[in-house]
Amino acid sequence: MDLSRLGPILRTRWGAATDTGPVRPQNEDCWLAEPPLHAVADGMGGHTDGALASSTALRTLAAGLRPDVLPGRRPDLVDLDRAIAAAAVAVAALATPEAPWTAPGTTLTGVLPLEGADNPHWIVFNIGDSRTYLVAGGQVRQLTRDHSARQEIRDHGVLASPLPPTNVVTRALGAGMRGLPEADYGRVPLCEQDQIVLCSDGVHAVLTPRQLGQAVMKAPDPQTAANTLVDLAITHGTRDNATAVVIQVTAASGDEDVPRAAHARRLLSIRPAPMKTARRPQEERGH
Repeated sequence: MDLSRLGPILRTRWGAATDTGPVRPQNEDCWLAEPPLHAVADGMGGHTDGALASSTALRTLAAGLRPDVLPGRRPDLVDLDRAIAAAAVAVAALATPEAPWTAPGTTLTGVLPLEGADNPHWIVFNIGDSRTYLVAGGQVRQLTRDHSARQEIRDHGVLASPLPPTNVVTRALGAGMRGLPEADYGRVPLCEQDQIVLCSDGVHAVLTPRQLGQAVMKAPDPQTAANTLVDLAITHGTRDNATAVVIQVTAASGDEDVPRAAHARRLLSIRPAPMKTARRPQEERGH
């Protein structure tokens, strides 16, 4: 795709691919690329309902971060959190009151690159079991943690047999879950030549991190990388929709002291400031 300039010192390019796969009758995955925002959503609820949930989530998310909504400034973590909350409300509104147990839902994962006072960095967000990976310095690193029953069993060190099905998520937008879902947010330094991979479980369930990283590193451009990941998922027997978005940093400054290797960088878990106070310092400065 065309080069996207995100600021005076940060430029990216991206590619995206999706496929219904060999089993499902319809593609319930959806992807978003509106630089600087990129995201993937994997709909749940069956056929048209799942597709509507994922597309509604991404459409609402993008609408909350567009320049006309944030005049004169770039989006930040508070804006992102507010947009994700709006997306969750929009997906929840798709439920039929007479049959709440059939409520459609969706996962959501993505990145928002930001230029801070020191080094540029990735803001990573996640709800559900779609994933975000960083491919950098010859390494691949998963930046998100699955919100799934299987992952919770692993986290608690429980030896369960059999394991829960891989598609049982513990956090989602909609899907009849009470209240607004809490997104996980992470902050990791950004470097030139970084590549970010966003993918649904139709990709990561059948490809190891090593296979994913090798495919991305060998590809000449992000679009080829995204195409290759989806093709590999189908070749390796995925039974789900398969979607991948790949973002590559082509220019960045201020990153001289940041390690190039993915596993050498510090990934911080972060939370947005309360919405009532987050803007106060800027307002007091007249910004």
